[in-house]
Amino acid sequence: MKFRSFTALVCAFALAGIGSAAIVGGTTPAYAQEKKKADPKKKDEAPKQNTQQPPQQNVLATKWTKLCQTNDQSKKETCVVTQNLHSETGQMLAAVTVIEEKGAQKLFRIAVPLGMLLEPGLRVVIDQNPPLEAKYAICVPDGCFADLQINDDFVGNLKKGKALIVQTINHVGRTVNITFPLTDFGKSYDGPAIDPKEIQAQKQKLDEAVKNQAKEALKRRLEEQQKNKK
Repeated sequence: MKFRSFTALVCAFALAGIGSAAIVGGTTPAYAQEKKKADPKKKDEAPKQNTQQPPQQNVLATKWTKLCQTNDQSKKETCVVTQNLHSETGQMLAAVTVIEEKGAQKLFRIAVPLGMLLEPGLRVVIDQNPPLEAKYAICVPDGCFADLQINDDFVGNLKKGKALIVQTINHVGRTVNITFPLTDFGKSYDGPAIDPKEIQAQKQKLDEAVKNQAKEALKRRLEEQQKNKK
């Protein structure tokens, strides 16, 4: 797989600040095995579990964003439609991107944090449609990428779908779903590309919002710690 500079930069932007996260899933065999083992183990260990659970963080999704750029050499236009998830503290969790270049195969690029099992690959599920399997193509310091060749039917399912779920398996074999809302995908896909200057403005606005959310989350945790000490 070749990483074109434009799409690589888009994915790098989407994964800025990515770190290890407890979001995992899997292919059918591993997913099924993990599910079979989970129930009895959970039942046996239930009485020993600590009733004090750490505060849950909200997962925030950016809007689907469309960018287009023409290659100076080939004169072909490449468009990407991307969305990423991050926690309220600003930690980036995952990203997905539809990549289209005139005359080339459509691609769906998935980015997840490091620490996932590479051999099983991952699964992509849109609503109740059958899952599609993808293999990891490359890992870089910011995360691991997988590419899935897609067609118009896949894009059509994204347009009319409600949720896209990415499933992968972490290093201890546990599975979880990573959910991307599809509410505004169709509007972004069919609409005009956003001006790069607007993207920069949105990024600055997002950075500021994330900082404020991180401060609020830290404040809540400190208050909870003070209450627990009393």
